[in-house]
Amino acid sequence: MSFSVIIPSKNADNLEPCVTAIRQRETDARIIVVDDGVEFTEDRDMYDFGDVCWVPGIKPFIFSRNVNIGIRAAGSDDVVILGDDGLLQTPGGFSLLAREAEAHPEFGIISATCNNTGNPNQHPKGIGLREDPRQVCFIAVYIPRRTIETVGLLDEEFIHYGLDDDSYCLRIRRAGLKIGIHDGAYVDHGSLTSTFRGAAGAGGNFRPNLKIFIQKYGVDNWGQPKETSQFPELFS
Repeated sequence: MSFSVIIPSKNADNLEPCVTAIRQRETDARIIVVDDGVEFTEDRDMYDFGDVCWVPGIKPFIFSRNVNIGIRAAGSDDVVILGDDGLLQTPGGFSLLAREAEAHPEFGIISATCNNTGNPNQHPKGIGLREDPRQVCFIAVYIPRRTIETVGLLDEEFIHYGLDDDSYCLRIRRAGLKIGIHDGAYVDHGSLTSTFRGAAGAGGNFRPNLKIFIQKYGVDNWGQPKETSQFPELFS
């Protein structure tokens, strides 16, 4: 099986250790960087990253749009979507996700485990492949090409922070597929500063995208109708 790791980034200080961690633990992985304006210096340029495929992103930065650019650049490959503040810790972790996705076609997406995530089910539990009933945060997720062909690309309506992953997972479930998490791959999401959220533990302002989500689907990201959503102020 063939897969590409897609990393949207504008931060060379994050990108260098992110790519290095993959190279140390996934020797054959194809890496695609969707460049949102990485600034290089005399001591560090794109050639220092080896045979990384550089693809220009589009400004202003929209996560789903730049990820979609990477998915198209990956051709027929399955894809791993990886934030540039994620550090792969498990040798062969993404390859394991690829094998599990092939062995379990009922899963439309499989997440690595991680720390510092909005979904505590993505924390390591030591039980292998398991289903999440709702969604996984797109810190490090494996998406088979068959899912992309069935569900489509990420929704570019979500122009602010967050909920693009909730939307894609909802579409996966509506296509009759499962959301998976696997303990066989672990990604550190707590050591690097987030380019778009600030400190590693900081949260982003998801409310503008939540409003888009509710208007689009008629429910919030927990399945609650607009009338009983936790955020009635969005529609006041």
